[in-house]
Amino acid sequence: MSPIFSIGTIVIAFLLFYICYVIHCRQKKRIVTESFIDDDSYIESIQHLSGKVGIWVWQQYDILLAAQPYGWETMVDLAAYLETADINPIDSLTVSDMPNDEAVELSHVYNQSKVELMNFDKLNEERGVLSIAGHSRTLNNDVKIVWFNQSRGLRLFTRSNDETLVRKYVETLIRRTFGTPDAMKLAQRQR
Repeated sequence: MSPIFSIGTIVIAFLLFYICYVIHCRQKKRIVTESFIDDDSYIESIQHLSGKVGIWVWQQYDILLAAQPYGWETMVDLAAYLETADINPIDSLTVSDMPNDEAVELSHVYNQSKVELMNFDKLNEERGVLSIAGHSRTLNNDVKIVWFNQSRGLRLFTRSNDETLVRKYVETLIRRTFGTPDAMKLAQRQR
């Protein structure tokens, strides 16, 4: 084997490696730049807690929205949107008057009613707390979201230990962009 052939093989291998490296870097850069929306975030802050229920480790995210306090109609509307856009089926649907009160489970009655969540008569009366739980297609994990009436806060439970992923999920919910090109993209943090 001649030395020119060996050097040529090394040069060709190096060029192929360099081309693959450049292509990989460009794809990675494109993914990072496409994951942001040129807009202000709807999230002011997130507090992350972790706990164990049975054998499962659950993550709790307390989210403070950068908006005016929302009301009952907005809570029901967001839950109805979440049901049609991401959670299927609803495993739990609860209401209560105060955060520490005993929650009333409505999922069995709701699932038998065969109506959309917006038309479910048990949600006509304004309450203090509304929660919806089920399997999220977007997160590919179980999720529970709790809304608190006349507040800017909501609570999200999931087994996913990824604050960035949860931030993207909540931004997508508030913006109502599930199934669009802007789904699961971050917005600029508030200044």
